[in-house]
Amino acid sequence: MDSQREMSRSKRTRSMIAFSVCSWAFVLPTCVKLQATDENPTLSVPAAVETTTVTPTPVDTSVSDSTITKKDRSHFMGSRACLDCHRSEYVSWLGTQHYMNSKKNRFEGTKSSIDTKYRKEVGNLKLCYTCHMAPAEQRFGRTQVETGVSCESCHGAAGGEDGWLNRHAVYGPNITKLEYETPQHHAERNAACDAAGMVRAGRPYEVAKNCFGCHIIAEPTLVGEDVKHPVSFDRFSLIPYMQGEIRHNFHLNQRANAETPTLETLRRGLSLQQRKRVYLIIEQFAKAEVALNHLVALPDDKAMEDDLAGNMIDLFDDAASELEDFFDELEEPEDEDIPGLSEEELAPIQALLDIFEDFDDLDEPTRADAAKAAKNVAEAAAAFLTLHDGSKLKALDEAFLEDQGDPVGKVLAP
Repeated sequence: MDSQREMSRSKRTRSMIAFSVCSWAFVLPTCVKLQATDENPTLSVPAAVETTTVTPTPVDTSVSDSTITKKDRSHFMGSRACLDCHRSEYVSWLGTQHYMNSKKNRFEGTKSSIDTKYRKEVGNLKLCYTCHMAPAEQRFGRTQVETGVSCESCHGAAGGEDGWLNRHAVYGPNITKLEYETPQHHAERNAACDAAGMVRAGRPYEVAKNCFGCHIIAEPTLVGEDVKHPVSFDRFSLIPYMQGEIRHNFHLNQRANAETPTLETLRRGLSLQQRKRVYLIIEQFAKAEVALNHLVALPDDKAMEDDLAGNMIDLFDDAASELEDFFDELEEPEDEDIPGLSEEELAPIQALLDIFEDFDDLDEPTRADAAKAAKNVAEAAAAFLTLHDGSKLKALDEAFLEDQGDPVGKVLAP
């Protein structure tokens, strides 16, 4: 009897080992084959998609003050919720500074480190979790966070009954495949995901604002004399980072990290150069609005006279200066073979320049003035995206895009 039990236990053990090996055999091929490369793999689309014509959809120009569930702790699912469908994206994230953000040279705990000084002033590091880690929530009286800047830090909290996680990859009834999704269903799906707070590639302005939400710091105690956290980082620019280590465009092919988001390429057919041109300009709109919103968040109008407010106004000034240079080149390109843009096509950029001039002319600007300017900047950004998909912005290539620098970090690919 004992020998029979031993044989049965042995069989169960062998079965469990076999199951585990098979499970890892499924997961590991992507994981172990990922390696750093400076090359840019070309987009490889599955045959079913290559042979199907998908109706292009216009760029999303919706502008919201903030994503609905982005910071809602109750909707935060964690990066493992993305792993089943996005294995290559997940593994590429593990090699980024975003993942290492809370491990390397961030929370040192030394006497002179920023985290120690801030904890001394405030008593906790909850604010730090917002940017250096994934959103935090309270469980059993303790703060729970996920290491590093993870999926939902950039794409918005995904869970909840009306969250975007359960909707964003459903292309129709009865497990409809991507290539058979109707234009109406595509529009409704995107609208539902946007309402749930998803920050996706089809919303370039929201993407840019989300980045600057952490790359421009304006919490008074954090940037004050006692803690001295940097207000912003001169080296930060969207295009080199988006083309560098944070690039994770594997959706249509888990073995090729495409240069542009693959679903956006499939839907709208935009080239890499077109996307770069759009982001070159929309980055400045986003920088301006985020800086203005930080002014709105100041405790009172008297704080508008402080150094922190001055730093935010300087960032607004920087954005306007960049856009003025872009405006001049687009109006009268140095290359005579490239046609200049019309007054109507340049109107959104001109609108931001006018917004800055009006704000700069104020003797004592208030938080209400900043709020009005931020709203107008957002509207100008939406107008720009309505008019431009990058195809008419070729004049920016030689004059400005070549100066953006090389991609930051290693591009990961299978």
